Amino acid sequence: MSEQVVSDPLKFARGRQSLEGNLPVASMGRLKDGLASEAGIIEYRLSGYLNEEGEPCLRCQVSGALEMICQRCLEPMNYALHVDSVLLLTTDEKLLQDDDPDAPDRILAQQDLPVADLVEEEILLVLPMAPHHPVGECKASAGLSETGKLHPFAALARLKSDKE
Repeated sequence: MSEQVVSDPLKFARGRQSLEGNLPVASMGRLKDGLASEAGIIEYRLSGYLNEEGEPCLRCQVSGALEMICQRCLEPMNYALHVDSVLLLTTDEKLLQDDDPDAPDRILAQQDLPVADLVEEEILLVLPMAPHHPVGECKASAGLSETGKLHPFAALARLKSDKE
């Protein structure tokens, strides 16, 4: 598989170009370290456009399924991945330093932007810190209620009712 590269991101955005493809999970070195399995394919679509202010942007859409490790029971679990992010392209590195959480995400419009690296970075940004099965599907969630809150005295109440 040849590595897809956006040779000139500003031209790509101004020309409203797009490209799409698939990446094997096994090819993503930083991502696969936190997974239960390297199996799977990630689909992506990268589209360039100009926003309302005329600024060049990239829209990165990613979908697929990852097999992660549940942090409650330490068993494998499927995680449906859906990313739809917009990145403003900039040539000014000072704008990348903006700490305002409401500011749009920006990336440096460098020549020869590797698409696989961009896709992997966007995936890493949306993954949960501690993935876990939904309540009721996890072996370790036996003491959790429907709301996901632990009720430590529920077991005592059952013991008391068993004695009566």
